[in-house]
Amino acid sequence: ACLFFPRQIQNTHTGLDLSVPEYQEIHGKMMSGHVEYHIVVVTRLAAFKSAKHKPEDVVQFMVSKKYSEIEELYQRLVARYPQAALPLLPRKVLFVGESDICERRAMFNDIMKFISKDEDLATSPELLEFLGTKSPTAIDFKGKNIPDDKEKEEEENEALDFFKEEKTPDLISQLSSMENAKTGEEEEEEEEEDLDPLGIIRY
Repeated sequence: ACLFFPRQIQNTHTGLDLSVPEYQEIHGKMMSGHVEYHIVVVTRLAAFKSAKHKPEDVVQFMVSKKYSEIEELYQRLVARYPQAALPLLPRKVLFVGESDICERRAMFNDIMKFISKDEDLATSPELLEFLGTKSPTAIDFKGKNIPDDKEKEEEENEALDFFKEEKTPDLISQLSSMENAKTGEEEEEEEEEDLDPLGIIRY
């Protein structure tokens, strides 16, 4: 959910500010758990807005990401934009202590600030996907990423037609007809026994 935010964008040339002010330790079962780093996004980019927002509106929201998710974004950006000299990624260690987590948060903060200042990185499909927008290929930076009403209507009509065409078998009438057939057979047998008490016909 995007919230209106009164402050001004610091990176006016990219329209995006990123920071990692805090982290949260998530504890799981049997001594398991992980750390989530809170990334605060302040932006006026259309990709992060709904149809209700105006072009000049500034929105703020937060996403929580694990080390592995930030590392994946980092590697994708390095591969696609080798010319961008990104700050160093925190090293991987087997056991992470409180000091390591604090150090990682500070380093992630530097990386995010660097990304938000670079025009290519700030609007890259990799970053937009990482921050939770729709499929990068479907994003229209002018904010026209609204589904076509006509297509939606056609899809709904198709769904309705499907249910109309599909004739649901009347189970009650089927069961009753089976019961009638069964009772008819029993009556027929009784009649035969009445006419032939010695069972000669059946024999």
